Amino acid sequence: MKPARPVKSGRPQLRGPGVLHQRYSRRAPETAVRGVPAPAAPTGFLGSGRVVVAFIGLLFVCQLALLMEALSPLRVVFRILAFGTSLALLVLVKGRHVKHPAMPFLLAYVAVTALNFFQPGTSSPLAAVAQVGLQASVFAPLFWASRLRIDEKMFRRIVLLLFLFNMGSATLGVLQVYFPGRFQPALSSVVEGQGEGYVRSLQFETASGARVFRPMGLTDIPGGAAIGAFYAVLLGGALLLSRQASWKRVLGVSGIGVGLVSLYLSQVRAAAVTLLVCMVTMGLVLMVSGRLMRLAVLGGVVGGLAVVAFGWAVAVGGDAVLARWSTLTASDPSQVYQSNRGYFLDDTFGEWLPEHPLGAGLGRYGMANAYFGDNSNREHPPLWAEIQWTAWVYDGGILAILCYPLALLVTMAWGFRVAIRREERAGEFWLWGSLLFAYDLGAVAFTFSYPFFMSQMGMEFWLLNAAFFSAYRNRHATVHAHRG
Repeated sequence: MKPARPVKSGRPQLRGPGVLHQRYSRRAPETAVRGVPAPAAPTGFLGSGRVVVAFIGLLFVCQLALLMEALSPLRVVFRILAFGTSLALLVLVKGRHVKHPAMPFLLAYVAVTALNFFQPGTSSPLAAVAQVGLQASVFAPLFWASRLRIDEKMFRRIVLLLFLFNMGSATLGVLQVYFPGRFQPALSSVVEGQGEGYVRSLQFETASGARVFRPMGLTDIPGGAAIGAFYAVLLGGALLLSRQASWKRVLGVSGIGVGLVSLYLSQVRAAAVTLLVCMVTMGLVLMVSGRLMRLAVLGGVVGGLAVVAFGWAVAVGGDAVLARWSTLTASDPSQVYQSNRGYFLDDTFGEWLPEHPLGAGLGRYGMANAYFGDNSNREHPPLWAEIQWTAWVYDGGILAILCYPLALLVTMAWGFRVAIRREERAGEFWLWGSLLFAYDLGAVAFTFSYPFFMSQMGMEFWLLNAAFFSAYRNRHATVHAHRG
């Protein structure tokens, strides 16, 4: 007869990413040892994952409101509402103080940005405050959403909501080419201000002979449908591999198809290259974790639809679409980037960083300057940030371009660790970890194309990562309680 195993006292031990909810918490772990009740979790609407669903709904409403010409006088209100609500939820959402590994780097970044208030280049205090508020509001979801009681079911609902919105944007982009002028939103005033020649360069002639803008989708910028198309394909791939209801998998396949057609018609080559890198990365994660059948399904469906969608897009868009995409194979992709966005990166590190090693002052570019800036000072004129790296240099120089990218790297590393784990009772967190790793990589790639983390897309990035962190942490707490 074997002797009874001695009972270990002290805190329960968890290995892997699930331990983060203990390691990074200043308070007691969420599940206690047997016989000791766990502290009360936050209750009510402001303590549940429904807050995230409601916030995503608000983001969608604000985005749609910006496209309505009748509401154009209230554009600034809708922009402030989206970002302001994110900041307000920092106070309104209660719960356990749990640290995501990216939080220290983000706090350091916002501190560096705030110090730029005292730079000589800061000519408008109101614009400076708006700039700091905008930066903080974008990553604020990581702080308040990680406090919520989110389970895997709620996380799947969040992914589905984001997928449906992006699929809707991609679908509308296709319709804008099929039916010229019928589904066209008002053109952005910023784009119109670039002159008639620039505006005309954003149009192309379809196979039917009609001249149309590159599809905007649910944006006011020609080619903007490419972002929705990108995420429709990426999130659709996750739905395809999930063990959810069959209709969701069919919906995922539909999103992949319409997303690829919209992406081809948008003619945004950077988004296509980034999507290819993300899908290959997701495939590699599946291979490393030994899920070869899922890899075969993903590669077969996406690869097959990519060929069919390209033929469809050329049949609708005509020679302009074919000529645009042929440039990717006619020359090296790095040369294509260099001739379009690469020189902005060269200017950032070759000119702006040496000139502003500690930042250029606050409120001199972007929305903060457009709405609240004072550009009367000729010694410190307004600046222009075409890519995210330039914006980081303006906001905090060397320290800024260290802190924020480090936050992104540790976030990706955490998602990768979850993706390659094989745990009992872990649900489909391996799938969501694979998705988040590819999703995060795509966001990093977009920083080389436009100021991703100065937009609602950047806010959605941190919101999705925070919801995943909370769901995974709560799952491990529940599993440990059952085993205890």
